[in-house]
Order: sequence, then C-alpha cells, then structure tokens
Amino acid sequence: MNRRHLLCLIGLVVAGLITFGSDSNARELRAATAAPPKTPWGVWIAGVAKKVEQFSAGQLKMKIFYSSQLGDEQTVLRQVVRGRVDMTGSSNTATSLVVPEFALLAAPYLWDSVEQADCVFDNHVEHIYGEMIQQSGLVLLGWVEVGQMILFNRTVVHTPADMKGKKIRIAPTKASQSFFDAIGANGVPLGTVDSTPALKTGNVNGATYPVVYGIAVGTHKMAPNVTLTKHSHQIGTLTISKKVWKTLNADERKWLRKGFADANVLRKGIRNAEAALIGKIKKAGVPVYTPNAAEMIEWRKAGVQAQKSLVKALGGRAEEIWPKILQAKKSCS
Repeated sequence: MNRRHLLCLIGLVVAGLITFGSDSNARELRAATAAPPKTPWGVWIAGVAKKVEQFSAGQLKMKIFYSSQLGDEQTVLRQVVRGRVDMTGSSNTATSLVVPEFALLAAPYLWDSVEQADCVFDNHVEHIYGEMIQQSGLVLLGWVEVGQMILFNRTVVHTPADMKGKKIRIAPTKASQSFFDAIGANGVPLGTVDSTPALKTGNVNGATYPVVYGIAVGTHKMAPNVTLTKHSHQIGTLTISKKVWKTLNADERKWLRKGFADANVLRKGIRNAEAALIGKIKKAGVPVYTPNAAEMIEWRKAGVQAQKSLVKALGGRAEEIWPKILQAKKSCS
C-alpha cells in the first residue's frame, strides 16, 4: 500500500470515528431498584434515566434493573459501596446499614408536616449527612420518597394501648424497634420476604409498612384493620458508588445531578398514590381508622419517648447529629 492510499484509509477511519463515536462511546450506568416498573418509584427512575440521556445527548445512559433483580436493597447497597453496581435507590432502612445515624430521620413523629420534612431534606440534610455518606463509599444524588408508615392489624387499633403485648412485624431498624417498644408492642423485625408468611400463619398479629407498599402487596387482606398512625415519614436516598463517581468527568456528573434534581416529582407521585390506595380499600369495605386529636396526643407522646431511646441506642455520632436535625426542623417551621 502506497503512502497516498494509507492516508486515505486513515482519513476514512477517523471520519468513521467522528460520525459514530458518540454512540459507541456512550457510557452506561447500572441502576438497581427494588421497585417494579409500574410503581411510582419505577416510573420515576425511568423518567430520570430518560432525562439523563436527553441532557447528555445520548452520551450517558442508565440501565435500570427493577424488582430486586440484582438482590434485595441491603445487598445491592453493599455492592454499590464496592463499585460492583453503579447506583441505587434505597430506603431509610438500607441507608442506615451503611450510615447508622441516618435512622434518626425516620424517628417516630419527628416531622410536624410533610412540607416541613421536604424543607429539611431539600435544604439541610445533605449538609448534616453528606460527609458521612461519602465516608461510607457513596455519593448522594438525591432523595427517594417512600411515604408514611401505618399499621395493619387483625384486631382494631385506635390507641397505643390497643397494641400492648401484640406481635407485629416491624422493619429491622432501631427506629422502628424503639417506637414499638415505647407503645408496649412485641415488635418482630422481619424483612419483606419473611413478613407475608408470618402474617398468613398468624405468627404476627399485624405489620407496619409504608402506605403504598403495604396496600400494594395486599397486607390489608391478611390484617384487615388499617390505622393511619403515620408514625414515621420514610425518606431514602439515591446514591452512586464513590468509586464510580471518581471515574465520571465534570459533564457526566452534571447530567446526573440535573436528572435527579427535582425530588418533588416522586413526592407528588407517592402522595397521590397514598390517597388513591387508601380511598380504594375504603371503598372495598376495609376498615380504615384515623386517630382523633386526643388519640394522636397518645401516639405522639410515645413517639417522643422513642426518639430519646433511639438516640441512645444508635450511639456513634447520633447525640451530635440529633440537635442539628432539630435545629433544621425549627428553621423549616
């Protein structure tokens, strides 16, 4: 091959790289979620992936693994820390496994309103927890609204006294344990996989779950007395592996942050779903009880007691962080 032909060939190869390089060099991040595609969480993260691809003009994409395809959320989060999975959305429960003090944000009756919680998360929580999350091997991208925790029971529950001695499935967290200890219940920590068999066999009298998840999996059919205690507002995290984050350039980081910037999209979706699902089971004849003002005083009193025991039980930096959360709450009141 003479020099002229060689230069022509090189020119064609370079032209091909320029023409097709943006597609062939597109970076793909693996994002794992426990949520099925048609849930509010699944719809939300699919929308985020679409935004990221649009912002990057196809240079950055997210491949989403739904329905715990890569393992339960606790397993996946540990894999994200190691860099084996790129990113994930996690509940407060899972996040607390790597940053135990994060459980303080799920303390019973911490928030006076959802608006107050939104304000604190949007303006203060990253300043309080960001460094700790990074030290755990993760980089925070945003918040995952999970929703309000309520009670499902075989028997009628109006006040904390109605729960005394009753066995109830609780989340495997110190925040959940502290609350049910405070009301005198026999809290049984169970993961989601083990909870349904326990309810079916009567090993537990009821369960506590977020509204959307609990109704979606049919908990009200096994424990048909629903009490809207709203004793904990569950908010999780959207994180990316710190190891992966270090390999991203400035543009890729910008596209990701921009894609996850609006937490209100998921908040609205979850809150609309909560109202719709509660309305649906009411219409179907399921007893749904909202505690009155006097009863709520009793529930909240137990919550305050549980908050104090939670701070002590967590140890670590909990006693340092708790006043910061309360100050952030005050600034959002």
